[in-house]
Amino acid sequence: MLSSTESLPRQIRFDGAHNFRDLGGYPLGCGGSFTPGRIYRSDHLGRLTDADRQRLSALGIATVVDLRRASERAENPDLLMGTGINEIWLPVEAEGADVINIRREVEAGRVDAQAASEFLIEANRLFVTRFARVYSEFLHLLLQPQSLPLVFHCSAGKDRAGYAAALTLLVAGASKHHVMADYLATNLCNQEHRRALMAGLPESAGVETTRQALNVLMQVEERYLTAAFTEIDTGYLDASDYMSRALGFDADKQARLKALLTHSGI
Repeated sequence: MLSSTESLPRQIRFDGAHNFRDLGGYPLGCGGSFTPGRIYRSDHLGRLTDADRQRLSALGIATVVDLRRASERAENPDLLMGTGINEIWLPVEAEGADVINIRREVEAGRVDAQAASEFLIEANRLFVTRFARVYSEFLHLLLQPQSLPLVFHCSAGKDRAGYAAALTLLVAGASKHHVMADYLATNLCNQEHRRALMAGLPESAGVETTRQALNVLMQVEERYLTAAFTEIDTGYLDASDYMSRALGFDADKQARLKALLTHSGI
């Protein structure tokens, strides 16, 4: 077991993905840690190079779960050819999580920083309620050993994937502190990508406002995931009760997944 979390998040460098990381290493309440090399999270895989596909094969990835809507997949389909990886589509079609289209609205000057933030807060609430079925399917998929190692992603790898990561870490027994630390790590992992986006904006009278909105859109804040947690706390006893009642993922299934994802350190 890791004695500290200084090495987290375990980001893995890809030429065509900037937010790919291993969920392994986070300490769990049982005294163990989240097993490395089982579950990965990422931004979309639509710009992978040949070398990137070799990295995926080296990691032994068996399954890719794509949380994007159909239009996002059509624009940037995952480039998995020749890998033999099984791809599963579980679309989370929350408007506020559609980063690509909202980014276009930001760049056109039609969405400012406050509106971008409000989109993301509402999206996190909807993950809990409207898209419970999708996240139920996701957790049930993790219970299938043949599906692992598995990587899940959305477009930027921060909102839809961020909530999926939170559920996965919670069911394994991670504290909300470490769940939030993983969530916020996106801001470190994608900072070079954000700088490149900012640098690519054409100079204009309103470019500074656009930069501010784009910076908000491409980052995560504690209050976004907190909105999801608050939604859970409002309707359920705790996260375990939410998983049992809303996701059909009862205590037995939670215990089985926890065992599958726990590294005892022995």
